Amino acid sequence: MLRQDEFEQLIARKLGLADSAIAGGSRLHEDLGLDSFRLLELCLYVIELGVDLSEANWLEIETVGELYQRYRAGPPAAQAQPLPAASVGSGVPAGVGAGARPLDGSAGRAGQPMAATTATTATTAITVTAGSAPATAAAAVAAGTTATAGPPALPPPRFAGRFLRLMPVLPASTPFLYELAVTPDIGFRWRYRGSVPSYPQFEQELWQGVLTQFVIESIETGRPVGHAICYNPEFALGYAYVGAAISADYTGSGLAVEALDLFVRYVFDIWPFRKLYFEVPEFNYPQFAGADREKSAGGALELEGRLRRHDFYRGRYWDRLILAVYRDRTDGDAR
Repeated sequence: MLRQDEFEQLIARKLGLADSAIAGGSRLHEDLGLDSFRLLELCLYVIELGVDLSEANWLEIETVGELYQRYRAGPPAAQAQPLPAASVGSGVPAGVGAGARPLDGSAGRAGQPMAATTATTATTAITVTAGSAPATAAAAVAAGTTATAGPPALPPPRFAGRFLRLMPVLPASTPFLYELAVTPDIGFRWRYRGSVPSYPQFEQELWQGVLTQFVIESIETGRPVGHAICYNPEFALGYAYVGAAISADYTGSGLAVEALDLFVRYVFDIWPFRKLYFEVPEFNYPQFAGADREKSAGGALELEGRLRRHDFYRGRYWDRLILAVYRDRTDGDAR
């Protein structure tokens, strides 16, 4: 087992910081400046070191010293096989995207009325092929013929990571989503940008301009903690907009990046988009600067536009940043 100073040096090297920059009392966010992307990276790294780290444990940890105490505790005697952690490759933070642009694509009018769309869960589309090959083989055996082996059935998209999962938006989800949209800690960053719609108005506009959306749910507690949406799709040009919001008690934990990574991969799996856009007010940017390709070799977001002095908050105008995540840079330039 590592001594505390050895553990601190290991964490410093992982984060690319000088050894002297880290001490037991160093706060992960305030002192070390870790954004959501790097916080989740650190969380998954210490789990690889054998730290028994539940969602509740991670939400309580504020300093390197507290993280070391979890390391010293070691894994439990009988530990269940954990769910595979979602990759943090997309580097997408929570509390970004929707609300910076009206969901119906019109300028300056959030929630513009239009024909409501019908929610269809992704599982309906993917369960049709699952099990079709065995059924064909069984029919062939019953008929006394030989079935021709076909390609293996493709797995469904992943909806769960280590800590969080994506759940369909059902009528029972609406009260939570409304509360998330109007709560003071989150509302000014989200779809309505601080205004408070009536509950009937919110229900009516929930699916306007939205291609797909999910409730983000805690695996550990089963409670809803966030909202992820894909909206304003342009199928002819191969792009759409995405965004998410997370409950205030998860802000600064980095865990929301896991759910957003799952969501971005889901959208790319289901639709042939070349890239997905995030529109964020500049005051949200420090939460996820580590995902910017210009600032981090492992970042996946590219800054592609800046609308000068576009958003207003707390007595001043802020730029609106337009960031993009591409389907797969390894396959060449999709543009």
